[in-house]
Amino acid sequence: MKLRLYLIRTITLFTVLISLTVYGSTNQRVVRISKIKIKGAKAVSLKEIKENMATEFPSIKPWVTQPEFDEEVLKDDMVRIERLYSKYGYYDAHVTYKLKYNKERDRVEITINIKEGKPVILEELNLDIRGEIEDRLRKEILERIPIKVGRPFSAVSYQATKGTILDILSTNGYPKATIEGEALINRKNKWAHATLIIDPGPLYRFGDITVTGNKEVEEEVIRREITFKEGDIYSTKHLSDTQGRIFQLGLFSSVVIDTKFNEKQHRADINIRVKERKLGTLKIGVGYGTEDLLRGQLVWTQRNLFGGGRKLEASTKLSFITQRFETQFSQPYIAGKRSEFTGSFNLQRDILPSFSSDSITGSAGIKKGFLDVYSAFGTFNVQISKLSDISSATEEFIRENNFFLTFFNFGLERNTTDSILNPTRGTLLTTNLETSFKTLGSDVNYLKGFAEARGYKKISKLVLAKRLGIGFIEPFGTTRRFDIPLFKRFFAGGSTSMRGFPFQKLGPLDENNEPIGGNSILLGSFELRFPIYRNFGGVAFLDYGNVFPKEFDIRLDELKYAVGTGLRYNTLIGPLRIDIGYALNPEPGIGRFQFFLSIGQAF
Repeated sequence: MKLRLYLIRTITLFTVLISLTVYGSTNQRVVRISKIKIKGAKAVSLKEIKENMATEFPSIKPWVTQPEFDEEVLKDDMVRIERLYSKYGYYDAHVTYKLKYNKERDRVEITINIKEGKPVILEELNLDIRGEIEDRLRKEILERIPIKVGRPFSAVSYQATKGTILDILSTNGYPKATIEGEALINRKNKWAHATLIIDPGPLYRFGDITVTGNKEVEEEVIRREITFKEGDIYSTKHLSDTQGRIFQLGLFSSVVIDTKFNEKQHRADINIRVKERKLGTLKIGVGYGTEDLLRGQLVWTQRNLFGGGRKLEASTKLSFITQRFETQFSQPYIAGKRSEFTGSFNLQRDILPSFSSDSITGSAGIKKGFLDVYSAFGTFNVQISKLSDISSATEEFIRENNFFLTFFNFGLERNTTDSILNPTRGTLLTTNLETSFKTLGSDVNYLKGFAEARGYKKISKLVLAKRLGIGFIEPFGTTRRFDIPLFKRFFAGGSTSMRGFPFQKLGPLDENNEPIGGNSILLGSFELRFPIYRNFGGVAFLDYGNVFPKEFDIRLDELKYAVGTGLRYNTLIGPLRIDIGYALNPEPGIGRFQFFLSIGQAF
């Protein structure tokens, strides 16, 4: 009986405890953060402030749950932000916050107010360089160090200055340089005095250079990419450049450079360790674009063919616009460093709005790089082409359907951009000249030229991109304007030229609104690129230009204009791109809105 009564009391008590626990948990209100605003931040970027906060920012994705709010964590964040400002010399920075709840008090907006105050200013900087170094190095140090007299002094820039000096010295033969220093800071009167004692140490030179790890690839293929030799002044830049050049050969999966310093002889012995990749590869790719619709490619590559770093590549590329089979052979180092001989054979069919063409082309040429940012090339080409499926209204502009062409191609490029796939800084200048002569067996005489300038400038998180291109075709001798092959004329309109016009529909059109091409072209663009969230970005653009029937007959009053916007998603192979263009002054029969889906920036 007593046992039974004990069990009943125990079960009752357990039930009550569970009820209280459930009741308490269901009544515990979870407050989530709907928005965080930061006001007053000028000296420190919003990105860095967010990275130093423990409070999680809400996502712009509507399907992501908003983070929970913890006021104690937010209070600690105020201290973290003030400490961050002190690193930048703003010791009087004061940070507060305000909370705004909704009616249900389950959502809160946070406003963070930052009063930065006055920074500590560097009034005096003493650089004590002990030892003999060249005057140019002294000058470079003074020009490149982040801290400057008369500017705000911070622990961040002070440490960055030490790193900059060590980098300059190690690039110029002093890998054992040391720096000692002290900074006197008066927070009340807002001034700072800094002293740096720099000991460059002994001057080192490159010693023995060895190569290990290569099995199939000859050592000479690696050694000819080395940018220094034994006895040269030691430089970390030479090591970095050498590593990059060897890796760009495409023969190795890894390239590591080990340095062993000889303290007595002041020499740096270098060992280059490589790991070979598979020399034969097969790649398959598929894609989609609004112009060529479905596309696919199959590429087989054999590297180091017969030794010497030679490469043979065979590729098949198919889409609704172009079907192509191409083989290409390349021989590096044909004329010293950064030079290459290429020979190719190409079978191609193009299905374009107003015509189709079948071509067989063979070419041979040399490309040579020089002065770091320049490259030049020259090729000789033989082409046999046949036109078909010509628009009935376009036939009157066609003199011949079959062509045999021999022509030279010359080009010069200057490239200072920071990326091939998605540049944010620098310029790209290209010129191309193509010429054909009947005396060399060609059916026509013509001179075709095109020059383009592209520029990229990063302003905070924004990238301003611009381009301008101009081209002409000049027939000469017995060749007249409409003797120029249709596939050699200029066409424009589409995802990479004028985004307010359909593919190739900018410029002269026949009675059926099919393009017939022109002998002059001018194209330009302004584009503002901006981040949205993580890998997502956006653009706003203005495109302008036109194609003109006559050579050297560009009429500015006939330029067409288009504005638009787009979305980007960054990937390893370049940004996925969606663009919507709106033509401000389209031709009759051409719609104003155009939509494009592709990969890679428009330019």
